[in-house]
Amino acid sequence: FNKIFSSLDITFLPLSDFTKKSPSETGKSYKENALIKAENAGNITSWRFPCLADDSGLSIKILSNQPGIHSSEWALKDNYLRAFDIIKNKIENKGQSIEGQSASFNCCLALVYNPAKKYIFNGVLKGTLTFPPRGTKGFGYDPIFIPHRAKKTLGEISKNEKNKISHRKLALDKLKVFLFEK
Repeated sequence: FNKIFSSLDITFLPLSDFTKKSPSETGKSYKENALIKAENAGNITSWRFPCLADDSGLSIKILSNQPGIHSSEWALKDNYLRAFDIIKNKIENKGQSIEGQSASFNCCLALVYNPAKKYIFNGVLKGTLTFPPRGTKGFGYDPIFIPHRAKKTLGEISKNEKNKISHRKLALDKLKVFLFEK
C-alpha cells in the first residue's frame, strides 16, 4: 500500500507497529474478513486513525470459487506448490484440465473510521489458470494465474507491472477516487 500511495504523501502503519497479535479471520467473505481486520486495528489504536485492511484470495470458477477466503490455508505454511497440487487434483477429479480454467484474484479493502463509519472497495482481476507453474516473481498463486488478455503469468512479470494491474491495485484505485476525487 505504501508503494502504491507513495506519490500521495500518505503512509500506512502496519498493525505490527501496535501489536503482534492478529485477529482470527472468521468471516464468510472477503468483506467480512477485511472488516474484522480493520475494526480490530481501530480497537487496538483506540480509533486514533482511520484503519485500512484487506482480504484477498484466488477464486476458481469450476471449484465453486474455492479456495477463495481460504487461499492461504490451502498453502499451509506458505507451501504454494502444495496448493497448486490441491487445485490440479480437485479440477482433474471433475474430469477437467487445470489449463484455461476461469479464475480471479479478489481483493476487498475495508476503510473504517469508527464502528459506524465503514467503506468497502473491491478489486477483481480476471484470468485463467495454467499448469505447471511459470515464473519466480510475485508470490502465492501468481505462477499459475494468467490475467485476461495477457500471455504471461503474474509470476513472470515484474512487481512494477503487477502493481499496475493487480486486484489490490484495482481496489486501491477505487479507494483513491473516494478519498481524493469526491
